[in-house]
Amino acid sequence: MQIIKRYLPKPKYPDTPLEWMYLKTKEVLCLIQKLIDGELVNQVNNNCGVSKITNTIAHIRKYIGYENIVNVRVDGLRCDCYELVRTPKAIAKMIELREIIAAKFREPLKGKK
Repeated sequence: MQIIKRYLPKPKYPDTPLEWMYLKTKEVLCLIQKLIDGELVNQVNNNCGVSKITNTIAHIRKYIGYENIVNVRVDGLRCDCYELVRTPKAIAKMIELREIIAAKFREPLKGKK
């Protein structure tokens, strides 16, 4: 895999609110862990089970900061890969997000009484 360039795209719809429905799945936890571990994730071979990775990345960027995940163009792939910027602040925010999502799984299910 030869990396052609790393870049930060122009933000689209920066005023939209963070929607947790895109983030509260176990596949997203796997995706976050791969980003924390320093792996490149993409739509084609992300092997973490997220079917539409761009929506998930957009909402992760809203939580941790837009500049903390960069797009990576790789030779031979038609889509971009995503990579976490390796700063202590970015890693700490990702770990915080992972813990928030994991806590949502430990909550009891809400149902009729």
